Amino acid sequence: MTSPVTMCLGDSITMMFMVPKKYKKENLPEPLESEIQFRKEPARTVAALTFGGWANDAKIARYKEQLTTALKREEIVHTGRFYFLGYNPPYEVFQRKNEVLVELPTDALDLISKKKIDPKTVAHLK
Repeated sequence: MTSPVTMCLGDSITMMFMVPKKYKKENLPEPLESEIQFRKEPARTVAALTFGGWANDAKIARYKEQLTTALKREEIVHTGRFYFLGYNPPYEVFQRKNEVLVELPTDALDLISKKKIDPKTVAHLK
């Protein structure tokens, strides 16, 4: 299994599995299902909030709200495109890692530096 498994929030259909860069899209095996496709995703600037334990809809919604509140407090705009990332296989019970991410505009880092916000603070918003 690849890690993390990514799900687009607000879209119950899209699930993404990350493939290491060392593998070329052209050399990956053909999917057996027509709904499965390989595509290269562009680099994104995101804000993230990490949390542990088992993730469920209520927990994801709570951390999504915390992330939104933290960004609003720092006056950092976002695109509204949220993702959930799960890093552990189902059989791992302890020390689970999850993240809620939201995409930031492409000029977000420029705006953050103009506001004199330490990027480390943005990376660890609480």
